[in-house]
Amino acid sequence: MAGAGTDRAPHPRIIIWLDYFGQTECNTWPPGAGLGSGGEMPKGKAPVEPLSRIQSQRRFIQQRARQLLERVGRMDDEELRWTMRMFADCLSPDQRVRHLGDYSEHWTVDQLRRFVSGFIPQYTDLALEDLRLKEDTQGSRLVDLTDEELQSMSLAEKWSLLAQDAGGLRPDQLRRELARLFMCKSYDLFHDVGLSEAAVEFPAYHRVREALEARPEATVQTLLRLVLERAERLSDGTPDEVETALAEIREAIGRALGILIPVDQLYAGQMAKLPLAGPDEMADAAPQDPGAAGTEMSAEELATRFLLLTDLMSLREWEEYLLPLQRQYRSITEIPPEDLRALLPRLSARLGDRRITDFAERYRAGRMVAERKVDREIWEMLPSAERLTVLERDNRTMDIAQSARQLAKIFFSFHYDMLFDAGFHADLLRSPRYQHLVNRLISRSPGESDREPAGQPVEELTRTVTRMMLQLEAMPPEARPARLQEIRALIATALGLPDDLTYFADKEGRA
Repeated sequence: MAGAGTDRAPHPRIIIWLDYFGQTECNTWPPGAGLGSGGEMPKGKAPVEPLSRIQSQRRFIQQRARQLLERVGRMDDEELRWTMRMFADCLSPDQRVRHLGDYSEHWTVDQLRRFVSGFIPQYTDLALEDLRLKEDTQGSRLVDLTDEELQSMSLAEKWSLLAQDAGGLRPDQLRRELARLFMCKSYDLFHDVGLSEAAVEFPAYHRVREALEARPEATVQTLLRLVLERAERLSDGTPDEVETALAEIREAIGRALGILIPVDQLYAGQMAKLPLAGPDEMADAAPQDPGAAGTEMSAEELATRFLLLTDLMSLREWEEYLLPLQRQYRSITEIPPEDLRALLPRLSARLGDRRITDFAERYRAGRMVAERKVDREIWEMLPSAERLTVLERDNRTMDIAQSARQLAKIFFSFHYDMLFDAGFHADLLRSPRYQHLVNRLISRSPGESDREPAGQPVEELTRTVTRMMLQLEAMPPEARPARLQEIRALIATALGLPDDLTYFADKEGRA
């Protein structure tokens, strides 16, 4: 489908899907592979026909179920809940009532594992039945698509098809798509194939979807008409025009439902346990009213939060948001709290769901630093070679500051568990040693000629460390600490760091 976002690199999920169901799975004959000397087909062998869309998806759903059932016993609380959200979001309200029963995310891990083990076969049967019903369709219309296919498409694609056929979705599917549209606050997200899946992680989406499911059909049809009236602006408008239309739609949905969620709070409370204690609760989130920060955060806390966000920024984002401040103030401590209160919600909204531990979680769970994040479920299915391909693409997309930070964080993680300790890495940001090493990596490595580009040695070191970190995550837990020390020693040798910096963990502890 043509669109303003089609010139972008495909979302990792789409790349993986294409690879998984491409030539290898379909057993097509690549040029020259297995052919006779003249390129003819070997006698007695015939090419295997490529799998159809339905066959490919059926194979994927069946294999996914087997692999998930094998892993349920190793899943932690958050992965169990995330798996349930992804699947439950593909069910109608009636199906959720029948198959979820009294399920609650507040259950213990053991209770969750028992429930998920029983739910996966039930959901798999439902997904396969959904496929069977679409077996004779071409997949070119909304009515031809399964709920899982709708979940993996961009809003731009779906609403373009709805503009052509406003009745292409069931009532429950339409309510779901309106809730996803409510979560869309930018031109980029409108064209992002990952938004529909990512939305399930946030309380705001569930609150809006449930409210839409409780509203009469007349209300939903009014909202549908309102969106379709803006279809031309959404499909052909400039980024600013698209974002204006999205804001109008979000405000209209909010008014119709009596729900007010500021745009900077749409992605608050990521993976907070549902149901929330109160309708307006946002666990682990900044205050919903930016002005409330003055009563809930001290000047020191504001500065700490600001420092953490700046460490997650690319150079381009730093120049956009922080360069004006640097010209005005000599240090963070000089920025008035009032200015930080106004700035922090904007920065949080811009950075979305980035975490300070993404540099390590990219190897374990596919949470890329610069590229779009890979779904955890998909990441688990990828062989090591394909994971490395995705990681190396992330390396190429990272700027020099992002590369330097991830190397420095790995180096200062003296023990394996520190790699994933968000508190440790928040403390580390105030360490002069950390800041010095990041600046040193950004400027140039020791021994490098002044005429060589500053980023080249960091790129080479990043490639080597990436391969070793990926191998580390594939090792048994007891072998990982020793490999981490090898990686840290490699970084130290490459940069000429002294032994007292490399092995001072016992003396200094946390950063």
